Amino acid sequence: MRYKRYRGLWANRMPMSSVANDPVGPILTLAEALRNGSYRPTPPKCISIAKANGERRDIKVYMIRDRVAQRALLQALQARTDQLMSPFSYGYRPGRGVKDAVTQAKAFIDAGLPWVVDADIERCFDAIPRQALLKEVAYRLQDTAASDLVTQYLGWQGDLTEQSIGIPQGSVLAPWLCNIYLWRLDDDMRKQNVSMVRFADDFLLMTATRCMAETVKNQCADLVSTMRLRLNPSKTIVVNAVKPFRFLGQWLRTTNLLAAQPLNPE
Repeated sequence: MRYKRYRGLWANRMPMSSVANDPVGPILTLAEALRNGSYRPTPPKCISIAKANGERRDIKVYMIRDRVAQRALLQALQARTDQLMSPFSYGYRPGRGVKDAVTQAKAFIDAGLPWVVDADIERCFDAIPRQALLKEVAYRLQDTAASDLVTQYLGWQGDLTEQSIGIPQGSVLAPWLCNIYLWRLDDDMRKQNVSMVRFADDFLLMTATRCMAETVKNQCADLVSTMRLRLNPSKTIVVNAVKPFRFLGQWLRTTNLLAAQPLNPE
């Protein structure tokens, strides 16, 4: 059975090896707890991993029982939101991925928008304010029960002050929650008729001139600030796609050299 591939604990003092021998019982017990509202997650273990830039990232490791519960909630919530989300958003959505994001970005650039704001939100997952996030969840789903379930499944009860920040990286729900919170950014860029491609907290804003790119960059920084986030100053730059640049691990440049010239238009 596929359960035998998993290592670790299903729950406290319950290794996956024991669940593999009789998976039906534990799953039915979890399903009943989810149904009657008695489910409570086990506090996750926190581990620190090194990043390529020398910094460290904290990852929350959940019991497999809690990951199963989060996956069930994610599927229910995602089914209600995905068709409504911005077409600018490509990360962690069914049927969308890096290839689609890169293809769309290149199409925008080649259509005469070679001046690009290559942007990154600084420590996005760690900095998202929880109360504001839960308000966005309730607003986007038009359902306060949805935000209550997120609170319950992540064990945030009693830890929701105005200063509470951060989505636990390692949670199955984290990428969806990031998309929910940044939905407002997508909407604002659409209202300003800015061509955008976003993959989680990495995104491109494509414009026709350098002046427009600088203006859009500043407007974006102001909006992100109102969301209690911040553009990473060392990673958010204006580039001209006549020269190759990297996005999501892929090199991009325009093939429409006529649209890309001159390099410093106003």
